[in-house]
Amino acid sequence: MSIFTWLLAGGLIGWAACLYMGTPNSQAFAFNAVVATVGAAVGLWALQSTFDIAPGLNVFAVIVGAACGTVLLIMVHFVRRRIMA
Repeated sequence: MSIFTWLLAGGLIGWAACLYMGTPNSQAFAFNAVVATVGAAVGLWALQSTFDIAPGLNVFAVIVGAACGTVLLIMVHFVRRRIMA
């Protein structure tokens, strides 16, 4: 698993989250991409042995990283909405 995989998965999910939530400004994209990248890194690190993910860039690693990044991004946005409300 490489840092490039984390960045790719996080960037894709951050971009998709900005489109879905209608926040096209660069600050929202940067926040979403960073949160999703952290989620992808932690998720791939934790699930590497469970799913037997090979090191490096592969499609399965990007899918797992994107799923983990999405979960963390949803949790962070849920907490932020609860705090702001």
